[in-house]
Amino acid sequence: MRKPKVAVLGLGIAGSSIAATLATRGYSVVAFEQFVPLHERGSSHGDTRIFRRVPHEGAVYVELAERSYEGWKRWNSTAQAQLFWECGGIDAGPDGSPMVQAAESLCRQYEQPFELLDGREFNRRYSYFRLPDAWRVVYQPASGVVCPDATRAFLHEMARNAGARLVHDARILDIVASSHGVRVRTIYEQVDCDVLIVAAGSWLPRIFPELRIPLFPERRVIAWYPFQCPAGSAFQRSPAFVFDSGGGWYGMPTPDGQIKIGHDKHFNEPIDPEVPVRDPDQRDAELLSDCIKQYFNGVDNVPAAIKSCIYTNTTDRHFLIDRHPDHKNILFFSCCSGHGFKYAPVYGEIAESMLTGNTWSGMDLFQLDRRSTAITRFSD
Repeated sequence: MRKPKVAVLGLGIAGSSIAATLATRGYSVVAFEQFVPLHERGSSHGDTRIFRRVPHEGAVYVELAERSYEGWKRWNSTAQAQLFWECGGIDAGPDGSPMVQAAESLCRQYEQPFELLDGREFNRRYSYFRLPDAWRVVYQPASGVVCPDATRAFLHEMARNAGARLVHDARILDIVASSHGVRVRTIYEQVDCDVLIVAAGSWLPRIFPELRIPLFPERRVIAWYPFQCPAGSAFQRSPAFVFDSGGGWYGMPTPDGQIKIGHDKHFNEPIDPEVPVRDPDQRDAELLSDCIKQYFNGVDNVPAAIKSCIYTNTTDRHFLIDRHPDHKNILFFSCCSGHGFKYAPVYGEIAESMLTGNTWSGMDLFQLDRRSTAITRFSD
């Protein structure tokens, strides 16, 4: 039986994973990206992202993480590079934190290894942390860090080697769907396909304005902080961290031995993705430096580097993975709300299951028309 010809719109992490996976499984794939390769206009770039083996967001994410964990190890082997490394990870916060309670409960439910510590015990183990003594800390040894830019480059090479055609700087002009297929017109060409998979991130509502898709892009800022003494190599072996405090802090070690910090809400600044995100300023740096001042020892509280990026939210912070309500041969993939990169190895598998009529458990949570409970997230 002939496999459908697939067009992929967007080569962030979701589109890159889908294009590479489907191409290696024998599908005819063409993928379009409106910007240059490995650009920084979306949400899939950078040196590092957190991988949490048991995500506190809920059961469906734990199951996605389980399959992704094996996928990252396969990708490491195929790439002969460290796209993912296990350095452990913590969810930490005051006693009674719903986020920390969820992390502990899900570790127990899925029988995944973890340690439950208080802040004092954790600080003794990792002396450059300064968590409040009474905090609860859920430490997961199988959590770690993934490398976005290296992963995207690897997936693009994998896709091309399997016969996929990747077209960059290709702005989409028009999409026309019918019962026979989908026609995509770019500034360069017109392509007919059986199925169109739209993984366009913040641009999805602009491509299909009539659907009023509830995606809300915001500006976020990330900063890198060096140690005051040569302790960076030790920090590379320290855990990634998520703090349920001050609206939500997260961070991780970086390959060059610095600490990378972000805030889950930052200034809740809505943006237009068509306009390049404004550069960081002193106010951004001061906000992020508060985390260093409160929770770390021996680290400069002035960032060595600082960058802005796009962070696309749904109302309930769940992903959006569904079919177009009127055209079943158009699929939407928006794995957003700040916790999507870690599941990269499974996006292609989910896409293929949708093409073949199979189902994944829990995917109803990601439908366009849903009535779901918001994920367990940071306290305000």
